[in-house]
Amino acid sequence: MHIPQESRLTVSTQRKRSGRPRRPVHTLKSVVSNLHLLTGVPSFARWPLSLHFRAGEAHAAWEGWVERSQRPCRPGLTVVKDFEATAPAAGIQALPVDYGPMRDYVAKAQDVVAFEREGKCVHCRKKLSSGRGLHAMCPGGGCTAMGHLDCWSRHALSGDGGGDDIVIPDLCACPSCGGEFRWADMMKELSLRIRGGAEVAKLLKSRRRAGAEEA
Repeated sequence: MHIPQESRLTVSTQRKRSGRPRRPVHTLKSVVSNLHLLTGVPSFARWPLSLHFRAGEAHAAWEGWVERSQRPCRPGLTVVKDFEATAPAAGIQALPVDYGPMRDYVAKAQDVVAFEREGKCVHCRKKLSSGRGLHAMCPGGGCTAMGHLDCWSRHALSGDGGGDDIVIPDLCACPSCGGEFRWADMMKELSLRIRGGAEVAKLLKSRRRAGAEEA
């Protein structure tokens, strides 16, 4: 049970013939209120979640509920308005299922690593030995700050405020550019760089092709 009983907003008042509680009929208000609760309970509060709305009415209901609620929207939750997309595809069909959105991020990391320009750790200032160790790069556009993975982790957790029992950061701020990003985004690029050679080559090839078409 992810939502504590005392926090539930929709409670069944009817029962089936078997005696079990009948599920209450959901309304738009009950759906967005439950989403607001679910994204903030301990089970999901630190997940790198994105909430996609495919209709303006649903998004307006969400914003209205968050504004009236005594509980603020959890930090790090990304709200995406799919219904404003200009492309023909919308909704679930428009959700990225590949690494396409990371193309530029992957390219800048590859450019630095390929020419061994990692430099010094943005946190401890020790030299990063190319090809040795786990060196993560800031996802911020134009920022090439890199650092040891454990240094990034300590830095992120120090400003997290989640307590000593938290071992995986949620959000992180780059000390070089000052930008804030999701820890999961940085881990995607690092994992892809280390284990996804074929996928990286495909991404860079499509990036070059797109650049040639624009030229």
